[in-house]
Amino acid sequence: MLRRFLFPVSLLFVITFATACGSGGPLAPSGGSVSLDQEWQLGDQLAAQVDQQVQLNRDARLNAYVRSVGERIHARTPLANRPFDFKVINDPNVNAFSLPGGHIYINSGLIAQADKADMLAGVMAHEISHVVARHAIKQVEQQQQISIIGSILLGQNPNALQSILANIIAGGAMARFSRADEKEADDLGVGFMSAAGFDARGMLDMFEKLLSLEKTRPGAVERFLADHPTTQSRIDDIRKRIQGMPPGIVDEPEYEAVRQSVS
Repeated sequence: MLRRFLFPVSLLFVITFATACGSGGPLAPSGGSVSLDQEWQLGDQLAAQVDQQVQLNRDARLNAYVRSVGERIHARTPLANRPFDFKVINDPNVNAFSLPGGHIYINSGLIAQADKADMLAGVMAHEISHVVARHAIKQVEQQQQISIIGSILLGQNPNALQSILANIIAGGAMARFSRADEKEADDLGVGFMSAAGFDARGMLDMFEKLLSLEKTRPGAVERFLADHPTTQSRIDDIRKRIQGMPPGIVDEPEYEAVRQSVS
């Protein structure tokens, strides 16, 4: 695994590309500086490098199921016409992260701790929501760091790309989230997962379990909670948000079967 590297201040807002988010609605205009095509191109470059540096899980049945969950949720988003990619990393630590352009990574350790299919769906919906909202792109635009994006897309700034990659590999995600950021991703996520047929309580159950694990096995969830601060107030917000939502899929036989491969 790569070590964390120090990088120039000018890269700080580009480094928010891994699941960072801002304030604004799910399809608020990004200002036009970075098109969706450019965002997907950048994401593809980052994902190609990440795939070479992590140990991807090759279990065909497990990956097919994770893709199925991801695509069911993705299909209910405003970016359903854009390609998304879902992969499992062989890592016992509980973690998940996303890259621009619809690349979602789930650690095997998170799957092992997600007792039911709706709990896995809750995490995936949360990560998908960061991509759908284009939070990272908005933050970069607000800080006027567009030239760095352009230089990466043109292949003129390999050092910037490698600095971003180093942080992804070292920490999973590359940014810390504010309470407002997390709430927005939670709100969007429960809506998307419910529309996809999953029980939205799964997100609540997953975060409640993470809080419990923080007390009993803090090392296992340290990385996830560093990038996704889970507090009781956040859990209470999710509980309020899901009130009145219809019941949905809680668990599936296929999930129970594939989860055994990582438990």
